Amino acid sequence: MFPTYTIEDFASPRAIQGQFMLERFEDLARPKKWQFPHLHSFYEIIWVKEGTSKHTIDYHDFDIQPNSLFFISPGQVHLLSQSENVVGYSIAFTWEFLLMNNFNQDAVLALTFLDDSYANPFLALTQEAIQEIEPVIKLIVEEINRNNKSLVILNHLLFVLLNHIQRLGAVERSDILDSYQVITFKKFKKFIELSYKRETGLSYYAGLLSMSVHHLNEIVKKVTGRTAGEVIRDRALTEAKRLLVHSRFSIGQISEELGFKDFSYFSRQFKSQEGSSPAEYRRQMYQKYQNSTRSY
Repeated sequence: MFPTYTIEDFASPRAIQGQFMLERFEDLARPKKWQFPHLHSFYEIIWVKEGTSKHTIDYHDFDIQPNSLFFISPGQVHLLSQSENVVGYSIAFTWEFLLMNNFNQDAVLALTFLDDSYANPFLALTQEAIQEIEPVIKLIVEEINRNNKSLVILNHLLFVLLNHIQRLGAVERSDILDSYQVITFKKFKKFIELSYKRETGLSYYAGLLSMSVHHLNEIVKKVTGRTAGEVIRDRALTEAKRLLVHSRFSIGQISEELGFKDFSYFSRQFKSQEGSSPAEYRRQMYQKYQNSTRSY
């Protein structure tokens, strides 16, 4: 289908053991036989300081302007194209690196923007926001450039940066979420990722979280503005799009792969969400994703 790149695939003196890397965007060394679109096994934050580009992530297009942060989560199909004089930074890190010095996993789970990039993949930065995050990034740059760079220091500086970004993103929301809601939602998303092909019932996920279906729905609605059922269906729809565009599976095989026992029901669900049948969608998207010639 499409390749999955790891941090090790990007040759850089400013990388640590395939766990962390910070590079100027314009200096990134792409892997040999670079393919597009592709996936990452790691998180990436791109700070576009200057220039513009178009970023397509899981089949949604976003125009990136100067002074923007763009977030990519592991497993997302993405394509960065039409880049014009982009200057900035790429910060890449794994989940394991995030947890390295954080004995309280809930503190990491509370960083909701990392796994909400399906819905909110970028953040426009005001001058005040830049003044908040730039000093931290400069400290990370100084540390990663040392000959005796420290994993512990980099880990803590990254955690500080991510919490700044989390706070900046929260300013745009009109409501305030408590940590329990945020952590519960992220656990829900992780359970979906493990089981969405075989489990679509809310009672299954509510049981894993030791709460009622009603309570789960309330939390998901508060965090995302969508119902828990919609979040599950969106994950299946995203996978259907990936398989339609990047696999040779028949539509019937895709339906079966995603756990739909009734092929016609899968087609109706897809059309109601996307506005076109699976076959029409495959035809429409083939040229866009298979014949692209410029990408990051």
